Amino acid sequence: MKFRALALSVLLAGSGLCAHAQADSSQCLVAGRLSDGRWAPRMQGVQLLDSAGKAVTSPSKSALASVRQVRLSAPALLSRCDADAQLALGEEQPGAKRPAPAARAGTFGVEAVSYPKLRRGGELVELKVSVAPERITMLTR
Repeated sequence: MKFRALALSVLLAGSGLCAHAQADSSQCLVAGRLSDGRWAPRMQGVQLLDSAGKAVTSPSKSALASVRQVRLSAPALLSRCDADAQLALGEEQPGAKRPAPAARAGTFGVEAVSYPKLRRGGELVELKVSVAPERITMLTR
């Protein structure tokens, strides 16, 4: 059993996944996209909650500023936080599918809400979260 755990930790460390799986300050989830003050669309399986645990459904930035938790009904991809910067342009051709870190289903604290600008109008609703390593899984994307 110890050998399996050691082999797994060496494999993860060698692939760079272990470092990303650690809880750090740059983990974000995308809750949806805003366009002209409306959800366009809101991500399914992502429920926004205020400090009292009540659902926040309004797409207004003032209402979204009250988000303190996010409840996921399914794993959600974690990404690097872009804050309010415009998103970088990606590759012309999609790359090969590979494992990517995701937060498991459950409730997580939200440290901040930001709105990275999209190149074709609108902006993302990005939630800065802290996810403990044991609550991270890998999804192929």
